[in-house]
Amino acid sequence: MDAGTMLAGHLGRLGIPVPDVRVEAEPETVVQARTGLMTVHGRERGTPRRLGLDVATAATGILAAQGALAVLIGRLRGLPTRGVTVHAAAGGLQFVRHHLAIATGGGAFPYRPAGVPGPPFRTADGHWIEIEVLAGDDWAAFWRRLGLDGPGVVGAAWLPFVYRYLAGECRVPPELPAAVARHSLAQVRAAAVTCGAAVVPIRTTAAPGGLAPWTLEPHGTREAVRRAPRAAEAGPLAGLRVVEVTSRLQGPLAGLLLSRLGAEVTKVEPPGGDFGRHSPPLAGETGAAYLAYNDGKRVVEIDYKLPAGRAELRELAAGADVFLHNWRPGRAEALGLDAAAVARVNPSVVYAHASGWDGADDPPCPIAGDFVVQAYAGTGALLHPRGADPLPSRVTLIDVTGGLLAGEAVLAGLHHRERTGRGCRAGSSLVRAAAVLAASARSRWGPWDAPLETRAGHLAVAGADAARLRAAFGLPSRCADADVRDRLRRAIADKGVRRLAAAGVPAVVVPADLAGLPADPRLAGLLRRVGGAWVPGDPWRFHA
Repeated sequence: MDAGTMLAGHLGRLGIPVPDVRVEAEPETVVQARTGLMTVHGRERGTPRRLGLDVATAATGILAAQGALAVLIGRLRGLPTRGVTVHAAAGGLQFVRHHLAIATGGGAFPYRPAGVPGPPFRTADGHWIEIEVLAGDDWAAFWRRLGLDGPGVVGAAWLPFVYRYLAGECRVPPELPAAVARHSLAQVRAAAVTCGAAVVPIRTTAAPGGLAPWTLEPHGTREAVRRAPRAAEAGPLAGLRVVEVTSRLQGPLAGLLLSRLGAEVTKVEPPGGDFGRHSPPLAGETGAAYLAYNDGKRVVEIDYKLPAGRAELRELAAGADVFLHNWRPGRAEALGLDAAAVARVNPSVVYAHASGWDGADDPPCPIAGDFVVQAYAGTGALLHPRGADPLPSRVTLIDVTGGLLAGEAVLAGLHHRERTGRGCRAGSSLVRAAAVLAASARSRWGPWDAPLETRAGHLAVAGADAARLRAAFGLPSRCADADVRDRLRRAIADKGVRRLAAAGVPAVVVPADLAGLPADPRLAGLLRRVGGAWVPGDPWRFHA
């Protein structure tokens, strides 16, 4: 599925015409290489790897849909916005947002990577499992149940496990996978249940698809309060107020994108602030990952566990155009801030819930982290060539796509409100994000899809076959594939790219790390510097 098809499909759900949207396309393989996606995806295995899902194309399609909705909202608000342009690389950059900030922010992780990759781990009866644990005591208790005791081995694995989302890798002492390998799936799951851990078997095939990317449910009958934009330069959402009560990645990314479109985003954090604000690696005095997802937001601290805090949050919601949260099921109702309650005090609000398991018939556990959702959805089965183990990616594919879809759902809700004068509930989820990505799976893997090793670095080629590669390097037509690879191994990546380009084969050098991305002239205008680190810039260019 290309970006244009995804754009048309998502907007088609609203029954509205697509405005002037231009996607500056590039081959998926080239984008994955150039933006560092292959670098992060292969970090844990020590070599860059291509993802078998066209995730960059899918993300670009969602960004294009967001841009189109922003154009239509701007028009309804009286702005002279005619169209929008999105570059293909903008989609790929969303998946390396915090990796780029960490690589360029100058900070370091509070541990040294060592050991073997994992989880996932394999059980005695042959099942690959993904694990999620939120507290160190639960982590220790889980491994005690599996026969590992004492702080040494288990304690050494805790920080690498906690930071695996940010690091793009997790290396643990070999005693951990060995312990899992001595137990059956049923035994490992029983151990998890007793101590607050989640164990999810990895599907070997993708879960059934067909889920809508998001849902809209109108509420209220009152005419919406419209806030006039200050100026076209401020963005299509200028003057609109977003109250964001989110944590981790999915919700903050949605709020960030709304902010970049001009909305005034107020992020509500608990007393002391979001845990990521001072979590290393730091960029200056701020956590690099926190900076990557929260720059430009107004932050207020509210203890909404207390009645006074809930009243303060309810007052914020009453004056908002958008109320966005990613609480677990039942949490909003317990706080008295579910959709119906907020709509009673603000009938014109777009109430957005960026959830985890919405759309799943049988949620396997209460925790809905990226990697357990990848396991549940069978994402790993689509990421690798046939016959390979169906392991999830360390790239936060589901969280990022979920954040992109949450932003799109809010924009769909705002468009509905501007058009009808009625507020609505907008729903999105990580499970729906997995379904969207599954639709981008490659139909086949070719022998040249993986990054090609050279004497100095790796290069990635798009649409190549052995004949074109032989011609590019002046090799005989009957030369074996192994000889082509040998010639590439003796080449230098930059020179190989130039020879392939001369032969009409799109190719790009895979960056060894992400710190060099800001110096790449082909990414000029797509990155911006924030607080001592580099992050993806605005993915849209609006034109009147």
